[in-house]
Amino acid sequence: MPWLIAVVVMMVFSAIWFHLETQAQQRIQIEQTATMLQFSVRPMLKDKDTDVLKAQLNNLRLTSVVPLTAIAVYSQQNRLLVAAGLPAMLNAARPDEAVTSYATEPHAEGVLVFQPLPADSSVQASTEQQYYMVLLFAPVNGISEWLLPVAIVGLIGIVMLMILHNNLQQVAQRQHTDVSLLTHKLNQLCHGQLNVSVTEELVPELLPLKSALNELTHFLAERAGQLGTELQQQQQKAEQQLQLLSEIRLQCNKSELRYTQFVQLVQNRLINLRQMQQQQTELGDAEFLSALAAQMALLQLELGNVEEVPAQINLTQWFSEQVPQIRQHFKDRNVELQVFEGADNICHEVCLPLQQLAILLQAIVQVGGRANAVSELTLRLALNVRPSDSHLHISVTGNGDGITSRVRQLLNGDDTRTLQWHESDIGILLVLKRRLQAMLTVQSLDGLGCTVTLTLPVAESSAIVLPKMPHLLLFDSQASSLSERSQVLTTLTDYLAKCSDLHELARKSKQFAYDVAVVMLPEPADLVRWHTELQQLSARCRVRCYAAKSQRAVWQEALQFSVYETPFCLNDILSEVPAQSALPQLLVVDDNATNLAFIQVLLKDQPVQLHTATCGTEALSLCQQQSFDVILLDIQLPDIAGTEVARRLRQLTDYQHTPILAFTAHALDEEVSNFLRAGMNDVIFKPLEAAKLDVILRWCSSGKADHVSQQ
Repeated sequence: MPWLIAVVVMMVFSAIWFHLETQAQQRIQIEQTATMLQFSVRPMLKDKDTDVLKAQLNNLRLTSVVPLTAIAVYSQQNRLLVAAGLPAMLNAARPDEAVTSYATEPHAEGVLVFQPLPADSSVQASTEQQYYMVLLFAPVNGISEWLLPVAIVGLIGIVMLMILHNNLQQVAQRQHTDVSLLTHKLNQLCHGQLNVSVTEELVPELLPLKSALNELTHFLAERAGQLGTELQQQQQKAEQQLQLLSEIRLQCNKSELRYTQFVQLVQNRLINLRQMQQQQTELGDAEFLSALAAQMALLQLELGNVEEVPAQINLTQWFSEQVPQIRQHFKDRNVELQVFEGADNICHEVCLPLQQLAILLQAIVQVGGRANAVSELTLRLALNVRPSDSHLHISVTGNGDGITSRVRQLLNGDDTRTLQWHESDIGILLVLKRRLQAMLTVQSLDGLGCTVTLTLPVAESSAIVLPKMPHLLLFDSQASSLSERSQVLTTLTDYLAKCSDLHELARKSKQFAYDVAVVMLPEPADLVRWHTELQQLSARCRVRCYAAKSQRAVWQEALQFSVYETPFCLNDILSEVPAQSALPQLLVVDDNATNLAFIQVLLKDQPVQLHTATCGTEALSLCQQQSFDVILLDIQLPDIAGTEVARRLRQLTDYQHTPILAFTAHALDEEVSNFLRAGMNDVIFKPLEAAKLDVILRWCSSGKADHVSQQ
């Protein structure tokens, strides 16, 4: 009975609430419709033909969203001008005072609304030309509006009562089931079955019985287990003695095997040293000393003498220190070296053995350089940080004919005892792979080059925070390397602009004032234009140019400023990171939501911080709260004209020199002059296109620079 009463109360409350809500919604709709008719009827009054005007009013009455019974237009002297659907009983309905604002009053046939029709602000209207409307809206049909929701609430209440009844029946059934389960367990315990603990969930009333039964079962099981404990202990002692004897025998065998392997290893290295000594005259002093050092390093690794405690390493800085040593290895060979680093290298430090990692990097590069007819090597060092599984990937890719079958066979194996003296780099790679628990893969195709990849597990890594440069420009004529470098450089900058041809570089360099520009120079061509563009770019930002070893001298002479020899390391530009500076703040004021959404899409990847406002009042309020570098201002705003907003902004101290751009679909020469007199700097015509976007970005760049200089 209480639940039934609650359902009835909910139905009554829903009926009252829905009736009041319907009336409130009708008042809002009536007010919105009256406002709409206010702007629709006023232009019609210019037509002197009463019949035409009456037909237009009748059309508005029939197409109204809210049921409109009658519409009539009166002068402020209460003289009827024209009416549509006006009943006779409303002829006497006249306001006591002049209608200057929206007003409503109840009426027997619905709601009566008085709405003034203001005259055009550009024309001085006489009293005879001032009018008001009388609107009669149909009343709300109360019963049909709230009957359906009340029925729905009642239906929901009845369904809930049925669900409650079913739940009570299920509880009773579960109690019966749990009692049957306890009875069955007791019967099993009486027949000698000790492992009959109750693990099922029971109703709260039977929990004490469940605990008592489980305690009894546990007690009986312990008593039964004590009978066989002594026998099990004796068996365990016998097994331990047998295991100890087996371990002693195994250690003896291992010691004998290690001694044999050690003797064989030393003998092999002595043989290699004798072979090197015999060929010393053919090798030359430098190559002989290098081979001798490699043999000694391999022997120390094999004997386990290179033990090192892992240390925290900043991979970006460490890698830039290793690259000159790698280049030194290819000093006398016509091999071009390129390096690529991973994004996580910048943001994390890893804990690895420093000396072993340096030896490993040198060895894998030397193995990659073993490819026949190799002229270009690409070294990649990429840290891949995951919550539970982090790895360091080191790979070397070389062109040419690929590595020989013997080298592939040695790399796929794990035995270093049969290596010849000139294969020390392979041995070092295999020993460190085994010691650091790394995974080595080799891919080589005749005529298509080779790739050697080492995946090294990283036990510990810690995140580091580096300062970012706000704006960075990257040029690379190779699409693949441009994409790979841009993904990494994104972590160093708030905005990265990238391009792959000289025309695009010239356009982007003029589009915005960048902090640093990294230019990977292509093969020398069109040197005069390159000189002009890079001189202009270097006047606006710091420029780092890189060229291949064979082309660096030509570019250095043509450009007349520093050109660095590849490879390019990330640490080269970390020192170029300037002090943090915010993006230019751009305020776009437009009452059209579609225009604002389109502008947000166009400026999403541009170096600006976008703010929006939909009316002049909101724009003025935002400008008083914060400082903007450029304002794109719509002329036709719903509350204040764009020119008036510009005049008020120029009266503020912080906005006397801020660029204000008029944003309009069309404008005559006289209107453009009016915009400029109001304090606007330029006019941007709708719709927004790529060329116009460049103009806005140039204003943002200059506006930001002026704003910083004023501070």
